Amino acid sequence: MASHNGRRLRVALNGLDHFCRRYSRLLTDDRWEVPYRLPTVPMGLAARLRDVMRCDLAYSYTGRISMGKFLRVARSFGKTKFIMVWCGSDSWFAQADYAMGKMDPWVTGLVHWAIAPWLAEEVRALGVDCEYVPATQFLDIVPNPKPLPKKFSVLLYVRNALRGGLYGLDRMVEVACKLPRVEFNLFGLPEGQTVSVPPNIKVNSWTSDFAPVWEQSTVVYRPVRHDGLSLTVLEALAHGRHVVWTYSVPGCIEAKTADAAVMELQKLCQQHEDGTLKFNDVGRDYVASHHSSESARLELLRRFEEILRAE
Repeated sequence: MASHNGRRLRVALNGLDHFCRRYSRLLTDDRWEVPYRLPTVPMGLAARLRDVMRCDLAYSYTGRISMGKFLRVARSFGKTKFIMVWCGSDSWFAQADYAMGKMDPWVTGLVHWAIAPWLAEEVRALGVDCEYVPATQFLDIVPNPKPLPKKFSVLLYVRNALRGGLYGLDRMVEVACKLPRVEFNLFGLPEGQTVSVPPNIKVNSWTSDFAPVWEQSTVVYRPVRHDGLSLTVLEALAHGRHVVWTYSVPGCIEAKTADAAVMELQKLCQQHEDGTLKFNDVGRDYVASHHSSESARLELLRRFEEILRAE
């Protein structure tokens, strides 16, 4: 299905701004029209309404089990081809809705995908059929990543100081205090924000160019208590870096507590000092085979066509 009556097939996007922009860039071509409009400005909101009205397929990068604005508009225009992608904390919110009996059968009957296998399990526990689709999280593969740096350091990421608990900032501080000889570098905070951390955590200014950061980092420590398939993790793996994370993913070291993270980071640091710490080939191969942008584009468009052909 390359087109519909000689025109490009249209997809209306909804959800987290950064990710919707990535989908638009990835999928728009001479066969598919996949615009993204910012809904917080009047012109963008009007254009988005027009996109929903004209679309062949609606795609929401945020999940829910109750009715929402975008869903209500899509239903009012008679749209039935709708994909909902669960990406992280949305499953927590849905659990709260479920506990209060807030479930809409039209919403739960749509196509539901998840960016991580554990998210799919959480959604299925609510009685909603949900499939883990690796192609929903993608990135460009780094062609020639740099070798591990000579100096051992651990990368931390917190996007907003006011939501430090969401990123596990308390665990970062606890682990750093227990490893005073290890250098930690915290990135992600916008200009003007600061956090209270021990002296071995260096708080770096915001940067949009992360390539040098990956080159200078040995390990990423991401101690979130609940997560989707983090792009930070995938980018670290794509650069052959080691990752200590709350979840078990190929190429990552699982550490669900601060004490477990301390133990794993000590092991990595010791291997570095012994000269035995190797490039993370397992992680890099996993990302290349499951999450590359090009393979994701082909898989997503194949699935879109399959859904559009279904009765």
